[in-house]
Amino acid sequence: MVAKDSPLLVDCPPNKFGSVSSAHSDLTAMVAKMRMAACMWQALTAEEMRAAGLGRRAFRLEDEWGSNTLSQQFLRNPLSNNVTGSTIKVHIIRTEKTVAELRDANIAQQNEKGRDRDALHRIFSNALKAHGAPFQSHSRPIVAGLILDSAFDQQKNMILGHAALGAHNPDGLSLGIFGSHLAYSWPRFLEEVPACLLDTTLPGDTVGNDNGECATNWEACAVGQGAFLHEVGHAFSAPHTTGIMARGYSRDWTKCFLSTIAYSGHLKRQDEIPITNETNHQCHWDLEDMLRFYNLAHFQLPSDTPLSSASPTATVDDDTDPIRLIVRCEAGIAAAKLNGEDVETAPILNPTKELALNVNELEQRFDKKKPLELRILSLNGKHTNFPVWSLLSSRTYIPIPGSGIRLRKKGVGRPETDGSDWRWVVMLKKRNQQGSMSRAYKIDVRVGCALDGAEVYFEDGTKIPCGPRGRHGADPDMGGHQARKIKIPRNVEVAKVLVAHHGGTSLSGLRVVLSNGKAIGALNKSRSTITPLVPDDGQRIVGFYGSSGEYGLCSEFGIITAPRDVEIPDSVYDMPELQNLPKDGNERGHRNKKRKVSRSNYDSGTEGDGYTSEDGDEGYDCESDADEF
Repeated sequence: MVAKDSPLLVDCPPNKFGSVSSAHSDLTAMVAKMRMAACMWQALTAEEMRAAGLGRRAFRLEDEWGSNTLSQQFLRNPLSNNVTGSTIKVHIIRTEKTVAELRDANIAQQNEKGRDRDALHRIFSNALKAHGAPFQSHSRPIVAGLILDSAFDQQKNMILGHAALGAHNPDGLSLGIFGSHLAYSWPRFLEEVPACLLDTTLPGDTVGNDNGECATNWEACAVGQGAFLHEVGHAFSAPHTTGIMARGYSRDWTKCFLSTIAYSGHLKRQDEIPITNETNHQCHWDLEDMLRFYNLAHFQLPSDTPLSSASPTATVDDDTDPIRLIVRCEAGIAAAKLNGEDVETAPILNPTKELALNVNELEQRFDKKKPLELRILSLNGKHTNFPVWSLLSSRTYIPIPGSGIRLRKKGVGRPETDGSDWRWVVMLKKRNQQGSMSRAYKIDVRVGCALDGAEVYFEDGTKIPCGPRGRHGADPDMGGHQARKIKIPRNVEVAKVLVAHHGGTSLSGLRVVLSNGKAIGALNKSRSTITPLVPDDGQRIVGFYGSSGEYGLCSEFGIITAPRDVEIPDSVYDMPELQNLPKDGNERGHRNKKRKVSRSNYDSGTEGDGYTSEDGDEGYDCESDADEF
């Protein structure tokens, strides 16, 4: 992109003859450097994809019929001006902005006090759309955009007219942009690649030292080409993962192209040489990113076959011994990780569609008091995280370690198996901050047109939702215009739960019945089927479990029961699969700020301020409903 009054020159230091020659700084040189950079990106990506088992493939580049500048051999040939062929097309896009407007310090990305540091990305996008074909949204182009009029301001010690930004738009224009302030160090031709990537000349004071990493010309080349590819990676939908998408290029860019590496002026050392295929370095595409690329039209090969678009699913098979966690993906499982550790799977060339994990081995290998996440990378790019301990809570029973006790489960509804639902468990006792146990003394049933969930209040002044959690105890607000609360006096139990459902993805109502005959909740009976959840003989309800899906509505609600004549050890309430922890893992419940309840209130089973409302309200299912089921 060039300004409407652009001089068509870029920053170039004296060691590149910037003061006497435009060989590395004029528009012709920039076109050649962009063309060569695109070829290097393409070669790096193709080799990375091949090594990962995804076939030698890369993004396709738009071409045109014209003079080829990729090799000096074409320039040395006296007939080269008359010899044309298919070559990479570099578009010259003119914006309506002036050089002064592009170099406004307020839109310079590296200006921490800038008022609009994303403006250059918008300006570039608007210029592309104004240019027309092939940048229309319906073409869904992915563009690498160089800002020609970037410049280093020595007085402000700031690179102006530059932004390293990238964004992917699956339904329109995707764009990654970068400034031209380091392009002086890039190769114009294939023959210049070794010289540019080994050049230890100091850039000098007239050009910017981007991110403090450009102490030599080769490092300026590595940062410039690598950071630009990083932004193009964003345009291709890659987030910040590892390797190139985590700035792994600044030190190791050269290792992707040469068998040696020069002295680093920034790090004050030289890495070991020679560079081989076994050399460990960080300039690579993360497998997650490559799988995303693999499913983009820009990377497809004629021999590719369509893949299923379904996301991976996970279920617990507790009918076998040992119990297994089964992951299925119709498109194929490319890789699996447990808390970042690789799980052995079939090679990508012949991917498996099912992965079985031994639950006993997982429980022995990992601390159940800490979250355990299973990340599945699928061949169709639908990467999914599964909370293992929460998944295991979907079993029909929960064994208590170190005892012969098993907690049983009964529920209504079914969560999504792709990991998108929030799975929760709320027991009717919890450990407080002092380490002692606090019992639940009140339940708030949240029902509107559907079941939002419930909130369980504890004697230590906290409450835990039967639903999604937020960060730092800031849980999402629950709806429910039919919401009502019921207190649980001492020596009174939750006797049963009535759950209403109407065949959709969410449940439609909930009613809690206590052993003293009191009940609360709304069932929306006129359009629902009612299912009673009653403990088996010799069992008692000790908690609730379920899942919350879209908009936080309950897609599953159930009861957890324990043997009536067996004392449950307090350690049960520390088990991760029996807790509903916030996103940050903080075990503290949300503080109930409405009021403070005294100890005498708990013991008497009354609340002096009348805050709890039971079934005296009109317009709700009457108390006799509790006896109908």
